Formats: sequence, C-alpha cells, structure tokens
Amino acid sequence: MPRVFRGVGVSPGVAVGRAVLWEPPRRREPARAPAPGASPADEIARFAKARARAREDLATLKTHLATTLGEGYAAILDAQVLLADDPALVSEVERRVSAEGTSAAYAIHETIAAYVARFETIEDAYLRDRAGDLLDLERRLLDLLDPGTGTSAPAEGPLVVVARALGPSDTVALARTGVVALAADAGGPTSHMAILAQAFGLPAVIALGEIVQDVRAGDVIVVDGDRGEVVVDPEPEGLAAATARREDWLTRESGWAAARDLPAVTKDGVEIVLRANVEFPEEAIAAKRYGASGIGLYRSEFLFVSKAPRLPDEEDHFRIYREIADRVAPQPAVIRTLDLGGEKYFHQVLDRAEPNPVLGLRGLRLCLKRPEIFRPQLRALLRAAASANIRILLPLVTTVEEIREVRRILRDEASALRAAGTPCNPEVPVGAMIETPAAAMTADHLAGEADFLSIGTNDLIQYALAVDRGNPSVSAMYDPLHPAVLRMLRFVVRAGRARGVPVSLCGEMAAVPELIPALIGLGLRELSCPPRAVPRVREAIRATDLASASREIEERPA
Repeated sequence: MPRVFRGVGVSPGVAVGRAVLWEPPRRREPARAPAPGASPADEIARFAKARARAREDLATLKTHLATTLGEGYAAILDAQVLLADDPALVSEVERRVSAEGTSAAYAIHETIAAYVARFETIEDAYLRDRAGDLLDLERRLLDLLDPGTGTSAPAEGPLVVVARALGPSDTVALARTGVVALAADAGGPTSHMAILAQAFGLPAVIALGEIVQDVRAGDVIVVDGDRGEVVVDPEPEGLAAATARREDWLTRESGWAAARDLPAVTKDGVEIVLRANVEFPEEAIAAKRYGASGIGLYRSEFLFVSKAPRLPDEEDHFRIYREIADRVAPQPAVIRTLDLGGEKYFHQVLDRAEPNPVLGLRGLRLCLKRPEIFRPQLRALLRAAASANIRILLPLVTTVEEIREVRRILRDEASALRAAGTPCNPEVPVGAMIETPAAAMTADHLAGEADFLSIGTNDLIQYALAVDRGNPSVSAMYDPLHPAVLRMLRFVVRAGRARGVPVSLCGEMAAVPELIPALIGLGLRELSCPPRAVPRVREAIRATDLASASREIEERPA
C-alpha cells in the first residue's frame, strides 16, 4: 500500500528513486562509561583528536563546495568549524568528562542535546534551523570517536536519501552522482540543507514527521518538492504518473531557461518587474542566467554568520556588495541590512539566548542599538552605491522614526566619507520592509519617508495569523490568501501608489505560481523570488490576464 507523507517542500522538482537511510532510525546512545582503562585525560585527548579530524574533513568538503558552487556556499560550513572549537562547547564537554567520569562521546551527546533543546524553544525560524549545524557536528564527532555507529555512503542511484535530519555537511557529501532527492523528518525552510538542496537542484521535502521510522532501505520513493509530498511504495499507476511528472518538470525547466529573455508581461500587456532573492554572491549569476531583472533582496546576514565570531568589517561589506551589483549591472541590487539578532551568532548563542527573539532585539532594532555593527555596513553601502545601482532595504521597520534615524546616520557617514575623499552616494535609495502588521497598517506613513516599500510575506503572514508554518501542528493554518493578509497587502499597495512610491513583494508568496494572479490582481508590479523560481513565475505572469485577476481578487472576502 502506498504511504503518503506531507511536509514542507524546500527545493522544487520531482524525483523517483530507491530509499537510502542516511542515518539509522535508532542510533544507539553513546556509552556513558569510557573504555576500560581510559582516564579522563585520555577521553579529553580523544575529543581533541576528533575535533582536529573534523576540521580536516570539513576543509575537504569546503573545497568541494567552493569548486562546485562557489566560495559563498562553501562558507556555510564555517559555522561547524567554529563550533568544533567553541570555548563554551569544548569546556562543557571537558567538564563532563572530568567531573562526571563520562566518555567523550557521551559528554558530546549530552552537551549538544542541551544546546539543541535551547535552540528548539526559540520561536525565530532562522535561529531554530541553525540547530541542524549542532546535530551535524555531533554526528561527525561521534562517527570519528566510534566509526561503528556512523552512516555509510550510499550505493549508485537513482537514490532518495531519507534521514531524521540532514546537516549542511551531509547535504554536501550527498550531492553526488546517484542522489536525486532528499527527505527528512526535521529541518526548516531556511536551513542550510534547504539552501544547498536548491543550489544542487535536488528536490527536497522536510518536516515529514516520522518518515524515517516507516521507510526501509530500497523502498521506491517519490519526492515532490513542489507539493511538499513524499510517497513511499506508490502503486504502478502512481509511479508512472510521478515519472511522467518528473519528465514534464525537467522539460519545462529546460524550456524556462531557454525563455529567459521573454518579457514578464501579462496576457493583456502589463509588465511585471521580476527580480531574484539571493543569499550568496554566486546566486547572482544564476539570477541573471534565469533572466531576473536584478536582485530584489540580498540577505546580508549570511555575511555576518560566515565571519563569526568576528564582525565583518567595512571592506568585507564593500567587496560583497560591489560583487553582487557588478554581476547584475545595470539592473539594481537591493541589499537588506542585517536581519539577525545578536544572539544568532553561535559563540553567543551557546552562552545565552533571548527568550523570544522573534519579538525581541532583532533586525533594525538591533542595528540601531549596535552602531559597531550597523555603521560599517552603511558606510560600505554608501561607498558601493557611488558606482553601482544599489538600494538599501531596512528590515523589521515599525515606525517612521526608525527610517528617519537611519537617514540621519547615513548623512553623518556620507559627510565623513566625503571629508576623507572617499567616493560615496548620499542619495542611495532607502526602502522599508513591510513584514509586521504594524508596518502594513501604517504603510501610508512609511511611504512618506521611504523611497520604496518591500513586502516580506513570510513574517507578515506568521505575525498576522499567529502561525508558525514550520510547526506541523498548525502549519495547515498558514494561509497566504487569508482575508487579513489580503487586506494588508491591498492597503500597502494602495498606500505606495498614493505616495508615488514603488511597492515590491519579496516573500515566498512571489515564488508560488498559483498565487501570482492574486498578487498581480492586488496591484503589485514588482516581485522577487529565488533564482530557480524565476522562470516558473515568469510563465505564470505571462499566463495571467490582469483584468480577470483583478476581478477575482476583488471578489474574495477581505
């Protein structure tokens, strides 16, 4: 009998293959007692040796990732390198070994379990997804200490890798010939697994619950990243349909790439500006390859995470922003300033965590309180904008005063740069993200201060509906077309139009072809989505009749 599992699709496409259990369903807990005759000093030495070997292995994987995808993606593994030597983690493991007389493996397991439990109680999805790096490191260290309990490399494909969770180094190791898709019980849309699966073009579905308990090695599996669905042991007709769907998807993807120069114009001749969301400079190349009109959102937080434990300096910022802008010139590159809380740096997270960072000191709030973080970033943006088409986007704006304060800082920094003879552009456009109900319902005021507005629907929907879409208990209630959401979107679009201020939408709604008619019908004329989604969204735009879409959305309750 077919078994159907539903989760969250984090990388599009359809794949069919045989199951490989990357992690045993019930990995045995490490023995508490050390090996006979081993002293605490011996166990601590084994721990140090495992960390050294982990660093070597991660360096090899980084080289592979840098060669295949680029240096930006390779930096994903930096977090684990830092974790392997994090003073808080190392000292806690050594304390457990010395004070409690445990084995190094048991001490690692218990220490990381405590940290992961802390991560998982935090509401912010981005931070919660970083727990995967800790689990990835734990598996690597335990495999080095006790190779008998580790995972084994898969055989030749086509293979679907099924796991409880997949860390970034797992995903890199699995991106090889034979592996066609990934399915995991845990994970999140912003996890490194999701980012790398998209980059490697592997369909992936996460948050499947307990699939690893129900699958046996060799089972035939269908992974549908578009539907967020995994089917185990499909009926012959279901398998044939999935195979046909996969062939259709591949054919359409080839056609989409070939159609990169087609304009994003509705059936009745209305042009929609279609840009790309990126996290790494290398993605700007893909954005251009798929025909995006520049970058609608560059998430600068990965630059911060990849440089931790130190803060990126002005030159780090400047080089990245110029690189991104140059790759999409003459089209614009919209750079979002830091949208992480200070607690999201690993070296701080292990020592303390803000109880509820999703409602705490994050985004623009953090930056305005931490000038040593914010001012170097703004200086670099002013400098990069002197010779590139760059725009600044401010996250988590809730008041007009916040935008005014940023403009004041920009004026101060521009004056200092000009006094030093450094070229800069004091007139660089400044936009506000609309991602809270407060921002949405005061968009008419924010539009009077900002040069453009950009709607971040991921947070906006979650805040408005009080639903975490990564939580399987309530994810079915995550409704982008809820009347409250439509009402806010309509108000923001009209507020921008009344003020003559452009309004774009860069949230995940813009990546869903089925939602494109609704967005266009609401009056949006600028959309931004992941690079690989650009061709599908362009196709949806070209299939939309604006008059019909406007009429249909107006008839929906809002």
